[in-house]
Amino acid sequence: MDTSSSRILFTLSVSVGVAMIGLGIIWPLIPVYAVQMGAGGFMVGLIIASFNVSRTIFSPFTGRFSDRFGRKNFIVAGLFLYAAISVLYVLPGQAVVLIFVRFFHGMASLLVVPIAMAMAADIAPRKDLGKYMGTLNMAVMLGLGIGPVLGGTIRDSFGINTAFYIMGALALFTAVLVIIFIPSDSKTRIKKDARKISSFRAIMTHRTVLGIFMMRFFTASGQGAVYTFLPILALQLKLTGSQVGIILGANIFLIAFLQRFSGRLADQINPKYLIIFGTGASGLMVMGMPFVDGFVLILTLNILMGAANGISLPGGLVITGQLGRTMGMATLMSITDSAWSLGMIVSPILSGIILDLFGVSYIFIIGSLLILTGSLMVTLFLWDYQPERENMTS
Repeated sequence: MDTSSSRILFTLSVSVGVAMIGLGIIWPLIPVYAVQMGAGGFMVGLIIASFNVSRTIFSPFTGRFSDRFGRKNFIVAGLFLYAAISVLYVLPGQAVVLIFVRFFHGMASLLVVPIAMAMAADIAPRKDLGKYMGTLNMAVMLGLGIGPVLGGTIRDSFGINTAFYIMGALALFTAVLVIIFIPSDSKTRIKKDARKISSFRAIMTHRTVLGIFMMRFFTASGQGAVYTFLPILALQLKLTGSQVGIILGANIFLIAFLQRFSGRLADQINPKYLIIFGTGASGLMVMGMPFVDGFVLILTLNILMGAANGISLPGGLVITGQLGRTMGMATLMSITDSAWSLGMIVSPILSGIILDLFGVSYIFIIGSLLILTGSLMVTLFLWDYQPERENMTS
């Protein structure tokens, strides 16, 4: 089982990583594309937000369907939808149409990463759950980090439409990998009759789930502001565009490279400590950003923030995976994912209001307080949490 599971994890990681490169390629191009089509600031905001709106609405349902009907077919369907949607990006003549394209793209994305996470948790030996979740999340973060770098190069060399077509081609390639190399659900999942799927009410009133949900919402609300408005803060610090790219890249890639290490650590100690420490440290690093000057200092804070996030993320995935074995793996993965999406909706709206009223520095101060609130939520709600340690050799 271990060797077979390792092979599946490797294929799943490669597949999801390649798909995320495609998604990352178009990520920074969407606002530019919308403006080229005549969109104003408010319209650009709606276009960006629509992706996470659909994720927030439909996350719990797609996860529940996957728990009942399987994993592989959902992932393949999502990747084929990615490919189809890449064509839709090129077709619209009006910016408003992009709202609907992004909305459906968000729906398609629910069929890939959350379901892949559920599959990884399904096949993981109990003693290696953190390693498996960290490995897959590392692939996700690497893909999202590499994508924007390629996106700018592709746009400058071949035009923005080519970026959309490449996203579609990568999705098709990934779908083929999954079809060929990922075994059928009967070989990768616990038998349906052995799986319990809790009601939404039971899940959302569970103390530990509620703590993870609130932590992800608050940290997304705070971190989303950092990633969105750091370029504006950089203008005040008189940094160059390439320096901003280095800062953001260092942050994201450090998160990615720490996933497997932190996942292994979460297998050895109570993962709640990684979440509490990581989110708390991340919030403190964000708090310091408006008060430093120069490239080296802001880079240092972002490196430390990336390290803190890299430590905390696998802890939340491990706890979710452990609870998912009795509540419904994909259901729980999708619900916690919707908390992150909801935070990413709130973040740009709240940050825009703060920017207009108080200035860019307060975006980081309030963002820091939101992240620290997430750390506090985990501390309060998971105070008595003890990880599942029985049968660790199975």
